[in-house]
Amino acid sequence: MAARAQRRLLRAPWFVGLLATNFVLGLTSSFIAPFGSLWATQEVGMSQRFLGLFMTINSLSAIVVSTYCARWSDSHVSRRSLLIAAACAGGLGNLGYAFVREPLLLLAIGSSALAVASLGFAQLFAHVREELGRPEHEGADAPFLMGVLRACYALAWMIGPNLGAWLKGRFGYRGLFLTTTLFFLVLLGFVLLCVARRPRNPAAAPVPGGLAAWGLRQPRLLVHCAAFGLMFAAFTLNGLNLPLFLTQTLGGSESNVGAAFSLSPLFEMVFMVAFGHLAARGHQRSVILLGAGSSVAYFIALRFVTAPWQVYPLQVLNAAAVAVTVSVAIPFVQDLLPGQTGVATSLYSNALKAGSLLGFAAFGALAVVLGNAGLFPVCAGLAAATLSIVALAPRPRVARIGAEPEAKKAPV
Repeated sequence: MAARAQRRLLRAPWFVGLLATNFVLGLTSSFIAPFGSLWATQEVGMSQRFLGLFMTINSLSAIVVSTYCARWSDSHVSRRSLLIAAACAGGLGNLGYAFVREPLLLLAIGSSALAVASLGFAQLFAHVREELGRPEHEGADAPFLMGVLRACYALAWMIGPNLGAWLKGRFGYRGLFLTTTLFFLVLLGFVLLCVARRPRNPAAAPVPGGLAAWGLRQPRLLVHCAAFGLMFAAFTLNGLNLPLFLTQTLGGSESNVGAAFSLSPLFEMVFMVAFGHLAARGHQRSVILLGAGSSVAYFIALRFVTAPWQVYPLQVLNAAAVAVTVSVAIPFVQDLLPGQTGVATSLYSNALKAGSLLGFAAFGALAVVLGNAGLFPVCAGLAAATLSIVALAPRPRVARIGAEPEAKKAPV
């Protein structure tokens, strides 16, 4: 019966439409992210230290916007409205990046328009999870279907970097950003057509003292979110460093960058489906440990690379780590907060954004001191910290917003 429900959902027009929406959302980031550090240093003329500061401020702004919208996404504003706002803001932000070359103006654009655009990922995943939880979809394997959704995002990353490298070579960075603007317009169209209108939920439980304060009162949830944040700090640091390492240290080209960033999503799609099956059978924690261990091995191996082609096979290890952190972890956190999908996804999203903040700050502080190759052991240390935290942390229990921390409960 469950398998029949899965097949029915995978063929349902509304689910196929949301998969297409998520694919386009992936394209909006996959065109730019692999070449962001090259654009900032080569085109705009930022130093690596200023680039770290630039990305840190942008990431902090995205956290503030996401935190402010977390409660509203559950009880005041529909997810559809926030997705429309994110698509419009992303289009305007990339249009500005196409023509502006003044670093402070770029910082203003990134910390405003692109901060709003960052809402798209969390809000789309929260919307899909809520749709899967509706009574008519009872019996659906949510972790597996969320893995399919994330695999569709990975498919965009398999295509985007190589196409982005070609566009950059043909039309320059301006053409790259204008193409991304176009994809945000396409995303807007998909949101209008495929994201159902749902009434807001004014009955959603309030978050006592605010989202951050509530999170601090749930130690098990906080520990696991911190672990995911550290892993994402390693991904972020590597995302800025690897393009520079390939081009400046190893003497590679932008096509090498595009190929390296495209190979990982190819394997991510396979891992996401496989890990989704394992997670649905109660092995979420083991899968997360496997992903963290793969990440440690990946960063250690990168330290000994001497030619661009040697990075390519190592992307299999990176794919396993990414598949866990951005696929299995989403339903893992959402299951801890039943009835508060938006808050749960925003807590997870904010943990990743805080990790990005740490990664950007570490790049700005350490890149000049350690060099590109010297940053890989730092990434390995962050991944090892994630592995240790998840391995040693108590297994989390479901926590409801408004509940008192376990330490404050009266003894039985």
